[in-house]
Amino acid sequence: MTRLHRFFTTASMCMCCMATAAWGQNEPEPMRMEWGVSGGVNQYQEKGLMQLKGPEIGLHAKLYQGSLMPDVQWEADVLLGQQKYTSEGSGSMTGVTNLETRWRAMLPIFNDDPSHSDFWAGLAVHTLWNDLRGTTTFNQKTYGGYERSAVQLWLPVRWSGADMWDVDAGVLLYGRHTSKLSQVNTNYSDIVNKQHHGQYVQASVRLALENSDTLQPFVRYTHLSDSSIVVMNGAPWVEPESHRWQIGVIWKFNAR
Repeated sequence: MTRLHRFFTTASMCMCCMATAAWGQNEPEPMRMEWGVSGGVNQYQEKGLMQLKGPEIGLHAKLYQGSLMPDVQWEADVLLGQQKYTSEGSGSMTGVTNLETRWRAMLPIFNDDPSHSDFWAGLAVHTLWNDLRGTTTFNQKTYGGYERSAVQLWLPVRWSGADMWDVDAGVLLYGRHTSKLSQVNTNYSDIVNKQHHGQYVQASVRLALENSDTLQPFVRYTHLSDSSIVVMNGAPWVEPESHRWQIGVIWKFNAR
């Protein structure tokens, strides 16, 4: 099974679960669903160490106005990227897969009516996975790569204006970053670093199309501070500070 096939299989299963929640209610008022697809560029950087940059595609879903927990707006983003790895000390490699998912439950604040709220807050779970397996060569020395993954809990907020633009922001509550270093050296063990400090901000505008669909250009910046230190084989290991920029456009289909 190819990576792209796995991506669409995983995304389809997740979206189907959300659709089941939307259409499986016994109450007469069904939940409404909004779908979208996106394309853009993802650039990740650990300053002075390495960067990953390349295109990414995405699937997006939003569920709202259901009889069960009618004030809650459920949102999901699944993003797949193919990136180029570049390091100042270990060379470069192409075809690095990056898979990111975001799951949010948002509630309106300062207004009891979700359809007329300008301010939202909630909880979000983000996951990340990088496949850096392979080898690079630098100054006639070969380096091995490994898989990296993370699970993070965020506190997201949103400010919407005049049904034309959105500003999203979030603060990291807790994260766990796993580095499978055993894939590089059998003398190494996999390590898990804890993350406690991070922020993101995203700005987007909504451009209405004639068929009631919407184009939504966006720019997003995410910052994570140095993680906790884990000692392995007598040496300290840390997941370093990182900066991620994502720029793209979401094509949102009219709510069905």
